[in-house]
Amino acid sequence: MAPQLQSAADAVLPRLTEQQAGLSAVFAQIGSVMNVSSVSKTPLPEPVKQVMQQILGLRLQPQGDGFSGKSIEAAVKNSGLFREAALLGAGKQAQGSDLKSLLLNLKSLLTDFGAKAAPFKPLVQTPVPSLKRSPQGERPASAAISSEAGDTKAALNRLLQDTDAALSRIRLGQMVSRGLGGDDPVVQGRAMDVTLDLPLAVGDQTAVLQLQIGRDPEQDGAEDEEGGAWRLRFALDLTETGPMEAAVSLRGGGTYVSLWVDRGDTLERFSENRESLEATFAHAGLDLRELRFLRGLPRRTEARFGAVVDRQS
Repeated sequence: MAPQLQSAADAVLPRLTEQQAGLSAVFAQIGSVMNVSSVSKTPLPEPVKQVMQQILGLRLQPQGDGFSGKSIEAAVKNSGLFREAALLGAGKQAQGSDLKSLLLNLKSLLTDFGAKAAPFKPLVQTPVPSLKRSPQGERPASAAISSEAGDTKAALNRLLQDTDAALSRIRLGQMVSRGLGGDDPVVQGRAMDVTLDLPLAVGDQTAVLQLQIGRDPEQDGAEDEEGGAWRLRFALDLTETGPMEAAVSLRGGGTYVSLWVDRGDTLERFSENRESLEATFAHAGLDLRELRFLRGLPRRTEARFGAVVDRQS
């Protein structure tokens, strides 16, 4: 890695770490502004409205009729992690339709519209992206400032703040996935290759699924005959289910799944639907060789906080 690149990363990493926040806040604020603008006497400019609709359209829709593995593949491609590589391949004049590109467009439009983002540090920060620490899902957020009170300007200012925080989050994920920051050397565990966040529509709210993907070479260093083994970890935290975490291993043509759930009632529901879940794997053409449901969450490594946290109050 070029020393200049590492030096630039070291300079910008603290700023991004301090400003970053999860994606659910910006989706909640967009939803609030969109709902009010639909009945408001002072509607939003059409370009702003269109970009916000595009951003909401990037959410995974697991209850939709067309939901499939292709939907997840598209969500990964549109997560913003690969924005610069995609633009480089398509040409500098191309307009990206991924989350990072749309958030950058929204930020520009909001600024032109007169919105101003005050210095903002989240009260509770989502742990920074990691290739070693366990993933952590993000519950749906509520709009911090609603334009229903008539103060549309304040709502747009907060939307600009949440947009900046979400962009910092995506940029951190890009840097960590490139090995430009993130995990301290003292953090133990096998590193993954990529970490990213995927927005998920849950009713009229947005949760965030944190996903980590990595190659998993065989113990002797040789790759599997079918193209090498893979590891996948993801976490989700919904109001109806509580925190959940999964580890999936694809090796030797077989699929091995472990699912940890924090709440007993959620574990019971998964156990009752075990046969249906196994049939779903078979229908997808996967040879499911192990499916484990476990109560509780895996022991987490100590999180490194992105901002100064008062632990004594």
